[in-house]
Amino acid sequence: MMPARTVRKSAPPATPAGTQEAVAECAVQLRRIGDKWNLRQKILNLLAKLFCPET
Repeated sequence: MMPARTVRKSAPPATPAGTQEAVAECAVQLRRIGDKWNLRQKILNLLAKLFCPET
């Protein structure tokens, strides 16, 4: 009778450094876009308060 062989788990593939840099750059750009939209919304809210005080 042959002894049972253990199954080896393969290691997950290593992510290249370029991918991590691209993800970081994408996160920075999304943050900038979000900041611009937030500022735009605050300005619109201020204008609405100034010109339409009854709402």
